[in-house]
Amino acid sequence: MSFLSLPEYNGSCHPDDWLRNFKFVAAFLGRTASESELVNLALLKISRSIYNDKNIQISKFSQLIELLKADPSFKIFKINSEQKLLALRFTYLTHVQDFTIELRQLLSDAEIFDLRLQKQFILKILPTKLFPDAYSLKIAESLTINDVFINLNNFLLQYKRVVKYGSVITLRHIDTGKLLSSSVEIYTGGSKQYWAYAVDRRATDYESWTVMPEVLQRYIPPEYGSDKEKGSPVYYGDQITLMNNGTGQKLHSHLEFESPITSQQEVICYTLNDCNDNWNVQHYIYNVDFKNKEPWNECHDIFLLHSNTNLGLNSHNYMLNDTYQEVACFGDKKVNTTKWRADILDDFVSNK
Repeated sequence: MSFLSLPEYNGSCHPDDWLRNFKFVAAFLGRTASESELVNLALLKISRSIYNDKNIQISKFSQLIELLKADPSFKIFKINSEQKLLALRFTYLTHVQDFTIELRQLLSDAEIFDLRLQKQFILKILPTKLFPDAYSLKIAESLTINDVFINLNNFLLQYKRVVKYGSVITLRHIDTGKLLSSSVEIYTGGSKQYWAYAVDRRATDYESWTVMPEVLQRYIPPEYGSDKEKGSPVYYGDQITLMNNGTGQKLHSHLEFESPITSQQEVICYTLNDCNDNWNVQHYIYNVDFKNKEPWNECHDIFLLHSNTNLGLNSHNYMLNDTYQEVACFGDKKVNTTKWRADILDDFVSNK
């Protein structure tokens, strides 16, 4: 390492950062020169477009910083840093730590040190419209910058745990611990459609489901669009369809047929698109009305209400065979047998 390897200061970085690097190189090389001598050496590494007046007398690092910050290049640097800050976006694919590091660096580069302004900029760039006000209020009401970033970190981690349209998930039945599944096997009775059941563990794609918008018209596949674009959150109260990733069929129920073991409402997987493929996602503990919508979070217990019959997706310890646990629809939605929890496997999905 030498002074020759130190980049010339040309206004493309913050003066404080450049000077810190200069001092590090000087200390690494064991320079014992006076401050004035080191300042003169630093001036030789400053672009002629910024410093070319040999008559300016500078002997202290503080004076050097004043010189660099008085140059128009520094004002331009701060403006560009602020623009980069406003262009910064967090999505469910973004790494939380990397985002936070870049955010803090840009705030420092733009010299935004006032707590009120820092919070304003942070709230501008976050996807807070996707969440209730309580999430952004924790950031807005933080009393110190440390609290801001702690609450910000919690917000970002929470955002990444939201089930979205296009998410690939598993659904675990809380009461029995089994996973909602399907297969290419067909019931011999009832509607003679494809089995829907629950199993102990995830072994294949038959235990994973892609979350899609509801079917709006018979035989027409569900389509992403408007407020249900791929990657946008699923809110409690939304109607969805669940496509099994092993079979490509939709989770389906109907009034016409009974489940094979307990004679409840049959649940199957169905090839054709039908409005009986639609399910309403609800938080298990409380009802969410239209004015207080909240995204479906994988850490919440939920129930899935069949949209056409208003019965809850249900399972229990009754078995179809030695491995498969029966899944049906049941009248009382607020019992343990209708409680499920999602686990997000992937947000990278194909256009199925």
